[in-house]
Amino acid sequence: MPGAETTSLNAHRRAIYENELDDPEYSFADDRSGGIEIHAFGRDFAPVGTDEGYVLLTNGMSDRRMTLPTSHREKGEKQRAELMWYVREPTPEIIVNLRWLAELPFMDATWFGFGHRVPMPTPPVEGCDFRTFLFLTPIIETDQRIAEALMVENDPVEILTVNLISDAEYRFIKEKGLDPFLDMLDEEDYPPIFDAKRKSYL
Repeated sequence: MPGAETTSLNAHRRAIYENELDDPEYSFADDRSGGIEIHAFGRDFAPVGTDEGYVLLTNGMSDRRMTLPTSHREKGEKQRAELMWYVREPTPEIIVNLRWLAELPFMDATWFGFGHRVPMPTPPVEGCDFRTFLFLTPIIETDQRIAEALMVENDPVEILTVNLISDAEYRFIKEKGLDPFLDMLDEEDYPPIFDAKRKSYL
């Protein structure tokens, strides 16, 4: 039964998440058939002092394979993914955006991978001027271990972190490439937790 299979996969992923992140403080279910859950795990991001926020993780996106071109499959790009977003609070607006992003590849028969961008017509988060989503991979060791452990039907699962970038930063990536932009993030001490008030680096 598809429903039983989905429940089993959700439990499998959640167990891997909890092994690294403990129990979620909140879980946001989707009542639709085959809907994507989102779990919110509390975390102190500061190596010293406190910098509290949440690790949001989708649970269900990797039930389906994304539509990758053959050339990318041959290069080892992953056909399954789950999304991660570091936030201060799991607001309804953030949850809606994250769930929509997790469903987008299957609505448009496309795929997400490291460095992919999703430009929006208007800023998707209130109080933030940025309107382009950028997907990266976790640099925090705990979250890297989740990615290494995730398998669905013998397929490895990519964990992609959600970021928002400015129009100027988006143009920079298109013109100069992703690596110079990542170097800029390092130089600017890019914060791990999404900051709606962050100023553009360009």
